[in-house]
Amino acid sequence: MQLHPARRALLAGAIVAALVLPGATPAQAADTGAVSGRLTTSAGTAAADVFVQLYKPGNYSSIGSTNTDADGNYTFDGLASGSYVVGFVPWPQPDQYHHQKLELTDADPVTVSAGTTTTVDEQLFATGTIAGRIIDDAGNPKADLSVDAIETDTYRRAIGRTDGDGRFTIHALPGRYRVTFNPIEGSNQVQYVPGKVDEEGASVFDVKGDETTEVNETVLPVGVLTGRFTTTAGTPLNRASVNIGTANNGGIAWRETDPNGEFTAQLLQGSYQVKFSTSSREQYYRGKLTAEDANLVQIRGGRQTSIADSLLDTGSVAISAVNSVTGAPVTNFCTDGQCSNGSGTMIISGLPQGRHDLRLYAPDKLFFPRDLSRVRVDAQATTRLTVKLRPGAVINSTIVDRQTGTPLSSVCLDAFLPKQAAVRDGYGECSDRNGRIKVGPLTAGSYKLFAVPQDDAYGRQWVGSDGGTGDERQAVTVVATVGQVTTGPQVRIDRAGTITGTVTDAATGKPIEDIAVSALTSHPGVGAHDATTDENGVYTVRRLGPYAWPLIYGDEQYAREWSGDKPSRFTATPVTVTAGAATTQDVHLGKGVELTGTFRTPDGTSFTDGWVLAHSADTGDITGNGWIADGKFSIRLNGPQRIFFTYNASLGAEQVDGRYLVTQPDGTRKLGRFSVPASGSMSVDLVVPTS
Repeated sequence: MQLHPARRALLAGAIVAALVLPGATPAQAADTGAVSGRLTTSAGTAAADVFVQLYKPGNYSSIGSTNTDADGNYTFDGLASGSYVVGFVPWPQPDQYHHQKLELTDADPVTVSAGTTTTVDEQLFATGTIAGRIIDDAGNPKADLSVDAIETDTYRRAIGRTDGDGRFTIHALPGRYRVTFNPIEGSNQVQYVPGKVDEEGASVFDVKGDETTEVNETVLPVGVLTGRFTTTAGTPLNRASVNIGTANNGGIAWRETDPNGEFTAQLLQGSYQVKFSTSSREQYYRGKLTAEDANLVQIRGGRQTSIADSLLDTGSVAISAVNSVTGAPVTNFCTDGQCSNGSGTMIISGLPQGRHDLRLYAPDKLFFPRDLSRVRVDAQATTRLTVKLRPGAVINSTIVDRQTGTPLSSVCLDAFLPKQAAVRDGYGECSDRNGRIKVGPLTAGSYKLFAVPQDDAYGRQWVGSDGGTGDERQAVTVVATVGQVTTGPQVRIDRAGTITGTVTDAATGKPIEDIAVSALTSHPGVGAHDATTDENGVYTVRRLGPYAWPLIYGDEQYAREWSGDKPSRFTATPVTVTAGAATTQDVHLGKGVELTGTFRTPDGTSFTDGWVLAHSADTGDITGNGWIADGKFSIRLNGPQRIFFTYNASLGAEQVDGRYLVTQPDGTRKLGRFSVPASGSMSVDLVVPTS
């Protein structure tokens, strides 16, 4: 938050500057404390006449304010014992909070005790300035324009305003900024420097502390877009929505058609995309169904551009489905909320002419979904399709409270083949109010089931024959057969317990923040971890059944390790959980073995970015990951262990993913396995074809 000087003065005047908080008297001094300190500039000199505010943590309500004196000193007296937050408003520089924080919610609380004064000194951040002049295309200054500088990584915003000569100054923290302003009165459209209508192609300015970055700009000329939207028969469409955006989908303006189906908008010179919407339909100019296919409208300064479009006519798609293996008809399938209802045929009517993407699925889960891309629909015609659906297997079960036998809803069930267990990115297979659940479609194979209650009262489990376990190897194996529904064991859910503890650096003993802790691993950025350590290195993993669980700890800077300082889930020392209680497990993380590598095509071209994932050859769990940058990556690993690699990588616009294979002496390609030593380092050169 930044306060304008007038507002700051108003607040300062509302509370006595030489602050003794209301209710404090000399007789009470022994029962109260104080916060006192000195504020200095980034150069270390006194920061005089800076507005200082005191907050109560939690709800962050303001409980008092004052100003620094000529030497930068300030004091808050008469404070009850407790925690407080101190904020500084050094207008026109950005607000900051003790200690060296930019957000109030990130501030470090300070503790006040009766009869003592807590010292809270603060040094203001070094700031740079963005200064320049904005003129129109005739060279005239543009006065009273709000100018924004937006940091490219954090989206932090700093603001300024042009004076009568079009000049502005913005005080901003060091960083990389795009500069924008709003040149059309009454419009939300912004112009990006230099002369862009969206951030694509906008300049990025490197702002440094105590330096000035010069930014001058000429306002783009303004043109007018008019248009008319009608039915196919030419009848005007009243009150249709018109959304105008840039070529890169940036929203610019919204209009509503009048009774004659017409609209008008002032726009900066540039290329635009126009979308028309009615109560049930939307389309893009001219007569297109997607933004990617839309025709761009060119606006020229000082000119009027007129467009006209009509609501697309409609047609139908008639779909039949067959078993891709046997050719037998599939009688029951659905798409977009419409089903064949056992007839084997479904007609989707009222589709606007053009290309449509459809998704077919079987409600009984005995067939895998099928995506149909760009199905052509002609006006007043029916497109007929016969679609092959791949058959799958289904596992049926019921889920109950282990103690009472009561059916449990909202318990999700994952089915894992060997070496594929992982934290999922959301859940789609969950029990109904009667505790019933179908998991599928699945490929044929032997599965272990993992239950995930969505209620914190119940604990996760690997499903056993008569209750749960924390060990995948002790779970019941359920054999799934394509085309069949297999009844798995009843899932009996126990009440949950927790595991809590502190994670520290093995070398320094200091607590480590942002360490992920989990019962299963996940692809970075996809599956969520169970917990993350706070600034004190403390974590709590919830929703664990009362069994012995292995846990994994780590991030990119530390080698991931399983409980007991083991490299594998199957060799880990499990942590026993008690229902309704917390088990303590402290962990000391080390750096482990550094694996460095290259990631290239057979002709030596380096991949530009993406992930390389190291998996345990024992369990399939992700044991480490590294980001590819210019064909190189680095991964921290706990050894000794055997690993294999998977990857999701990019080479420009081309994407590749899969398991890393190596060529055998007989010419066959098999999964490559690598040995990680107990200590030291290792390197690998991974060569991956792009097709």
